[in-house]
Amino acid sequence: MIELLSGHLYSSPRVYIRELLQNGTDAIRARAKTDTDFSGQISLEVIASADGPRTLIFEDNGVGLTEDEVHQFLAIIGESSKRAEEMRNTDFIGRFGIGLLSCFVVSDEIVVITRSIHSETAVEWRGRPDGTYTIRQLEGNFTPGTRIYLRSKLGFEEYFDIATVRDLCRHYGGLLPYPVSVSDGIRTQTINESKPLWLLPNWQQTVSHEAMLDYGRRFFGESFIDYIPLRSETGDVTGIAFVLPHRAAITTKTNHQVYLKQMLLSENVDNILPNWAFFVKCIINTNDLLPTASREEFYEDSKLSVVRETLGNCLRDYLIYLAEHDLPRLHKLIAIHFLSIKALAVQDDQLYRLFIKWLPFETSQGRLTMEQILERNKLIRYTPSLDEYRQISRVSAAQSMCVINGGYVFDAELIERLPDFFPEYSVERVDPLDITESLEDLTIPEQQLAFQFMRTANTVLQSFGCNAEIKKFLPLELPALYSTSEEATFLRSVERTQEESNPLFASILESLNAAFGAPAAHGQLCFNFNNPVILKLVQSADPKLQQMAIEMIYVQALLMGHHPLNHREMKLLNNGLFNLIELGMR
Repeated sequence: MIELLSGHLYSSPRVYIRELLQNGTDAIRARAKTDTDFSGQISLEVIASADGPRTLIFEDNGVGLTEDEVHQFLAIIGESSKRAEEMRNTDFIGRFGIGLLSCFVVSDEIVVITRSIHSETAVEWRGRPDGTYTIRQLEGNFTPGTRIYLRSKLGFEEYFDIATVRDLCRHYGGLLPYPVSVSDGIRTQTINESKPLWLLPNWQQTVSHEAMLDYGRRFFGESFIDYIPLRSETGDVTGIAFVLPHRAAITTKTNHQVYLKQMLLSENVDNILPNWAFFVKCIINTNDLLPTASREEFYEDSKLSVVRETLGNCLRDYLIYLAEHDLPRLHKLIAIHFLSIKALAVQDDQLYRLFIKWLPFETSQGRLTMEQILERNKLIRYTPSLDEYRQISRVSAAQSMCVINGGYVFDAELIERLPDFFPEYSVERVDPLDITESLEDLTIPEQQLAFQFMRTANTVLQSFGCNAEIKKFLPLELPALYSTSEEATFLRSVERTQEESNPLFASILESLNAAFGAPAAHGQLCFNFNNPVILKLVQSADPKLQQMAIEMIYVQALLMGHHPLNHREMKLLNNGLFNLIELGMR
């Protein structure tokens, strides 16, 4: 049970150092509560052996354990993992017992020699992963505290290397308030001599902006453009959020380095800040959040929720301060991290009103801020999807119509809320088919000229679920415009997936397609009568040339609109290319 529990709780053998340090600091804090003049310290010594494995000696001068308390922690680690977890989070002895389990990952025997400040007698406990142990009282003069002996087991020698032990102590205990020394018997080094800047008293008044950014650079190994102090009374949380110098993907969770009572809990905590706060990387210390039994994350409880909201408010207040007092720095931040601010503005009315005009959007007239869009238009047009935007962006631009691409995350929701904050503006969702209908019609003579061509076009395109239209529009170099509805795009994707699936899944997709009720046509191909190539095709008397050209223009329009080709359309493209080559070689 003990061996299974130790292997189940911990993600890596290296955490045994963290657990030793944690037990030592807990013991020191317990002693400091009764002795105000007490000065705690922790030491680790690696002893090499010429003919055997290395031994690690860990020692603290904390409160120590009585014989009864040793029996108590033995009883706890013999409990089920759930009971042990409960004890660990409520009781010093429970935490000591469960923490000691990690040592069985790297050692086949643990020897604990301890003397309590409440006892004159020292106790030795020797335990093994099979659950067997011995306890005896020791004679002699022992100072209060605890000493733990571990001998490396086969395959785990690297974790007893002096350089590894020193690095792990610095990694996990570099912020501890008590001196931690590491020795190889010849050279002793204290690994936490200097206190971090953000834990100094009144550091915001005494530490310069450049010094704190330099600290972040040295700590994380990358430069930052700014930092934000973090504080929450709930959970007794203090920290620094460093603003990333590069754009972070919304799907990538930023992992923060979080300490519990100045002991590293984890480098991969991703739930202590709101989801929208992916533009910062944090160092955080808490003295009052509840860790899980593995001490690698926090329980998702009400206290953590309050902390997350409070730290989010620290970031929010920073953004408001920049908007009111430091616009150049705000514009620099928005240029990199507009996605985070959009995510926040979606759920916060005050920040929506404050930031919306500075946020950038992709439009048919280029990348514009909402302020620039509002200056040029009273009617704000947008498409809710990227596919729809691609269908009409070039035509809209040529007609000086500003259409916003609402297909990116948060954009459509931000656009739709505009009238709630700025009632003088209205918002309209643009349908690609409506854009086609608004294009200039042909005159009667032009329609008569194009009649035979349009008959051929509808015949060719019918088998592809596409209707043919012909209009006049800009830009001249665009021969045709393919447009479709959102429902038709979905059905088209179902058909394409059906072609690539096994028979069973294809039949399911066929039923789905039937349930939706496929429209008479998936899309519309609108030819541009102003385009010289189209005009020549209209005037051509060669029906075979017209058919080949219509097929190629159809495929080209699909590709320009970023519509994936199905098998038949891909075959059409290949045949069309060979036919053109053959025609050119005649």
